[in-house]
Amino acid sequence: MQLAEKSEIFMLPKKILILYSSQPPIIDDLSVAFHRLGVQTDYVYVDETHWFDRWVIRKVNKQLHNFRILPKNRVVFAEHPWAHLNYRSAKVAAKVAEFQPDLVFMIRGINFTHDLMASLPNLYGWWIEREERVGEATREAKYFAWYFFISRAATEATVSAGFSNASYQSHVVNPERFRQLPNSSAVHDVCFVGNWSKHRQKHLEAILEVTPNVAIYGRKWIRNNLTNRKILSAVKGRWIDGEALNKLYNQSKIVLNVTNWGSGSGKARSGMNMRIFEVPASGAFLLTDDSRELDEFLQPSVHIGVYGDQLDLQTQVRRYLAAPDERQAIAAKGCEHVRKNYTYDLVAQRILEAYQKVKLGGGDAQR
Repeated sequence: MQLAEKSEIFMLPKKILILYSSQPPIIDDLSVAFHRLGVQTDYVYVDETHWFDRWVIRKVNKQLHNFRILPKNRVVFAEHPWAHLNYRSAKVAAKVAEFQPDLVFMIRGINFTHDLMASLPNLYGWWIEREERVGEATREAKYFAWYFFISRAATEATVSAGFSNASYQSHVVNPERFRQLPNSSAVHDVCFVGNWSKHRQKHLEAILEVTPNVAIYGRKWIRNNLTNRKILSAVKGRWIDGEALNKLYNQSKIVLNVTNWGSGSGKARSGMNMRIFEVPASGAFLLTDDSRELDEFLQPSVHIGVYGDQLDLQTQVRRYLAAPDERQAIAAKGCEHVRKNYTYDLVAQRILEAYQKVKLGGGDAQR
């Protein structure tokens, strides 16, 4: 469905309030896209917490859980107005009263009180969390006029649960943030950005058997590898983003993606993370694990490289390190394809299309 013609332009929202964390900068990127469509935006960074929650509530709960005085599924101060759930929900309610939005766009991953969600006018959502948490999304779907999902499996589960106003929407990229840098040369054979997990550990150990020239950025890698010299020598930092992240991609022959979610592997896993689009947009070569949706967006061996198990991962790394012309040609095609087709302008347009569909009385899921 296309946006309404000028005769129906009154059906477009004039003001949209966006709710999400300060990082990654999805709020900023969506706001720019909405402005290009003539829509005013405001936002609430919902990851900002009160000092009392950070220094008192969390520490008390942690100690009570550590000493098994309180089960981990229970907390004290749950009703306190400065507890993170209540504090962020109150901030949102205050911003709604001040800004008076026509549409509230809630990017989910951080929870809110159900009282707040029930009170928000024209609430639209984007579920960007892992497939395993879809039950949480289906339980709260009744609060939304429309719900987008980055996983087709999650979309289908929500529709099957009786909520028809659901559709699939992948991550996208801001091509101004992720771009090819002139005169950039390769420093690393392979780079990986992401927090530690056992699953990712095995993949990085396999890579280090092929080449020691690896750069790892992410939390918990050092604490889980205190006696692993190979991993420790590869860890370059706990966090990297912004211009430094784009530079890292530009300085790496291969950027590795190891997805840390999904109830299966390969085509059995549903959903794609942000690296699928950010790496090609930067002009770098992406080597990623597979997913159900991947072929809809990027062709293996044409736009990106795709590996199977850890043995295949090693084979693919050796292959592409030994074939710079092939690697660079694939990266160039991936760069052009992603920058042309998968930006936040697309997401902004689809939100407005869903808004019009609801206003016109439509309710069938767009898959």
